[in-house]
Amino acid sequence: MMGNHMKRTVKGLAALALAVLGACGTGCSRQGPAAEARLAQALEAMQQGRLDDAARQLAAIKPTGGWLRSAAFTAPLALRLRAQIALRTGALEESLRLFREYDSRYGSLAPVAWVRAGLALVQKYHDWQGVPALLYLRGLEVEEDNPALALRTWRGLLRDYPRATIAPAAQLKLGLLQERLENPTWALADLTAVSDLPADAVDQDGNPVAPRALLAIGEIHRDLRQDPPSARAAFDAVIAKYGKTTFTSADGLVKGSPAALAKLELARMAPDGGPGLLEAVAGWTGPTGFVTADRVGDVRMEARFRLAELALKRRSLDAAKTRVVEIVIRAPDVPAGPPSGPRPWYGYQALDWLGDQLGRRSPETALAGLAEVEKEARHREIWAYAAFQHVRLLARLNRQQEARAVLAELERRFPNLECDADGTGLTLVPAREARKVLGG
Repeated sequence: MMGNHMKRTVKGLAALALAVLGACGTGCSRQGPAAEARLAQALEAMQQGRLDDAARQLAAIKPTGGWLRSAAFTAPLALRLRAQIALRTGALEESLRLFREYDSRYGSLAPVAWVRAGLALVQKYHDWQGVPALLYLRGLEVEEDNPALALRTWRGLLRDYPRATIAPAAQLKLGLLQERLENPTWALADLTAVSDLPADAVDQDGNPVAPRALLAIGEIHRDLRQDPPSARAAFDAVIAKYGKTTFTSADGLVKGSPAALAKLELARMAPDGGPGLLEAVAGWTGPTGFVTADRVGDVRMEARFRLAELALKRRSLDAAKTRVVEIVIRAPDVPAGPPSGPRPWYGYQALDWLGDQLGRRSPETALAGLAEVEKEARHREIWAYAAFQHVRLLARLNRQQEARAVLAELERRFPNLECDADGTGLTLVPAREARKVLGG
């Protein structure tokens, strides 16, 4: 979890804070003009890369009662930014002190989760007084916007603290970052170094590093080196060695199997799309989570989506419809998406696929799928969203009378029901949106 929070760059956070500060308007200025001016100057310095100047301005903002109480905007933000700057510039002891100060002063504020995750990591990996853990966090903080500094930081950690408890996690992160930077030789060297480690060598989320390294090795051989035999050997090794191993998402809510992930990767390599492998994963009886760096969800539903795509390519339209309807019925309210981003329900994602992907290829098949969902749906939100997609597709086909009949039933049953269809918390009312489609 700490990695996902840390990946927000200082530049992006500064831009966001400037926007909020601007929105605060003159009311804030009357209460604390000096603090507000210092914060604005610090944020401008951060956007220009002058981190030392920004740190001095932020340090001058003191939480001394009045407007600068714990619930206010300026002082907590200033302290958090100081902690991030200290971490990015390598002032590890100072960053740890600021983490603790923030936790003590502003423990009731939402951003304290970011601070407490850092403190928990230092407490978990406390060997060498927590210095390797802080170096690891520094790499996470700069990984997105300064990957060269992240590489240097993690290599320095491994050079100076090769036996640190967090060293295997740092080695894994090095390899994964090199893979993202498309440096296959360096990536393979780093990943191979941890691919045979025992199960107690884990990353910051408690997941064993060896199967994750082997999965990445397979991806590199397949995608960057065009070496299918080596890629297949790596994926087969995951299936053979780690069939009972579990991956857990950063928030601890989703548990999955690296062996199931390896089968999905092998399916991508198969000339026919690997329907047999996908069927095996669709009926997976082990841990059913789908846990990767890019997406968290249910591995069985991911396999069904891929089977639907495969059927669509083969023009087996009824088979594609069946697979997607299965997703809506079996996992309507299971969230899926980026680890640190919006995770809409599978039900919404499957209905979007029916209305858009299948609807463009075969509107009649898509309409049949939507009608089936409306008949079988157990969640009112899913029923309402299916009815909205039904109206959209009928309107696109200029079948106005049928569309108005579906809209009438939707308005009768759920006129004001809200749905969070994209997982962002910004809800829509299907009945209202359907009415707009028909020009009402």
